[in-house]
Amino acid sequence: MILGRGRKGTASGLAGRATLDSLLRRAAEIRPTARALSDAPNRPHLIGGEPRQLSWGELDGLVDALAGRLRDMGLPTDAVVATQFPLSSDAIISVLALLRAGLVAAPIPLGWGRRETTAHLQRIGARAILTAGRAGPVDCADMMRFAAAETFSVRFVLSLGGPALDGVIPLDDVLANPAPAERVEVARPDNPADHVAVVTADAVADGHIAVPRSHNELIAGGLAAFMAGVPDEHSVFAATLAPDCFAGLALQVVPWLMSGGTLVAHPPLALRIVVDRLAPDGATHAVLPAAAAAAVVSAPLAQRPSLRHLALFSRRPVEPQAFAEAVAEGLAVDVFLGIGETAVARALKDGAGAIMLGPDTHTSGGQSPVLIESRVGPEGRLELRGAMVPRAAFPPGAENGVPPFWSVDGDGFRDTGLPAAADKARKTVSIGSREPGVVSIGGRRFAESAIRAAYVEAGGEIAPVIRPDALLGDRVSGVVGDGRAIAGLAGRLLETGVTPLAIPGGTRQAGQLPFEDTRPREPEPILDPLGDAHSALAQLLSVARAAAGY
Repeated sequence: MILGRGRKGTASGLAGRATLDSLLRRAAEIRPTARALSDAPNRPHLIGGEPRQLSWGELDGLVDALAGRLRDMGLPTDAVVATQFPLSSDAIISVLALLRAGLVAAPIPLGWGRRETTAHLQRIGARAILTAGRAGPVDCADMMRFAAAETFSVRFVLSLGGPALDGVIPLDDVLANPAPAERVEVARPDNPADHVAVVTADAVADGHIAVPRSHNELIAGGLAAFMAGVPDEHSVFAATLAPDCFAGLALQVVPWLMSGGTLVAHPPLALRIVVDRLAPDGATHAVLPAAAAAAVVSAPLAQRPSLRHLALFSRRPVEPQAFAEAVAEGLAVDVFLGIGETAVARALKDGAGAIMLGPDTHTSGGQSPVLIESRVGPEGRLELRGAMVPRAAFPPGAENGVPPFWSVDGDGFRDTGLPAAADKARKTVSIGSREPGVVSIGGRRFAESAIRAAYVEAGGEIAPVIRPDALLGDRVSGVVGDGRAIAGLAGRLLETGVTPLAIPGGTRQAGQLPFEDTRPREPEPILDPLGDAHSALAQLLSVARAAAGY
């Protein structure tokens, strides 16, 4: 499936023929016994199953085996398969297997509930779902089977890990007991690298949209990170970003495939494990959210003896002075701004989080192709184009329907909606911290109107308030007047499919609520130990009398 062919201003920025699958094939042929992919040791606690240690040859064989099983199920070429995984070897094998089978991978963010998932499955016309059994306390496959029941196009729900569930086909045998697999080859017309590889989800003020990317566009995004970190076949990546967005693929998976090194997949929720494993794994490169960078930067050199490059991902401008001490110690630090699903832009180290105005000569090396080019539009908003920026809507023909959908202008520029100001003398663009109408919570983007509508639908006792948060980006707060309204609203929000606290599947743990009580705290009552002891003694005497027949 090639999108945007023949449109003005849509010529591909990269003219290569390499696909992500061909990068895997090349590494497996050159270094079949070298270590390629490892799971972090805390995988059994968060996902289940033993951590995998795979060579390039073993990884290539597992990808062939899973791709062959998918083809045997009758999924046609270019069928869209939704995936939902925390970062793990399962996630990477699944995406690579889908691409080898000639299918289109559509990652579903872990922070989504059934409401968002079902709407997106219908939007992209997914033919199947391939998901993890569980991620932390949440049964992903269980949530996905109910979302699939509401989506007419979905034929199969497939899982790796987790318990056996009605309506879910387990594929654990493919990876647990791999037999010698036949080499899977899918013929692609024209340039295979121009075909759609991945469809991610982005949010605009009107709701979520589907964002398609070809192999060339993915590789262009990865090339920006590759040129910043300059990895080689001896490099070891400590990867932590979720594989369900463009940044998660471009900043860690693509550079790893291009270099032929080793990737250590760290599932979320365990930053301490990431820091503790830097030395034992021999990590030379680390990819982290910018909010978690302090743990690595402040770690003594003995805990990161081989680390030479830190790639930080942020949705908001970051002050480069925060990492000045680490840079002075010889650690190279690059901050990449995630501008929705449009692009990842390298922040200038002396520009307080600004990016380069016009073509970014750092990421392009001063030569074509231009990976990313910026300008400020007439309405004061950031506009981007370049080899990594998608040029067409998905599914094909969506631009002829009702918005929202992905769109670019006649020159190939995408209006990101972010307020921006250009400094032509310094050739920099300063970017605002928030796109109007869009809320980013824990890296997950939602339309603000959808969040407010969910609260209204749930009863409206609590009016949501969007507040900035240093770690999450934004958070939803509210003033409550009656404690009974808290439990009632929480239950009804679950029924609507909204995910409390970004826990996938709408699972609410004990004591956690999807909003913040901002009332002044009442003073705690003074404890009366003597009174409590007297009450407990009276209860025991009552039980004793009853037992004795008094």
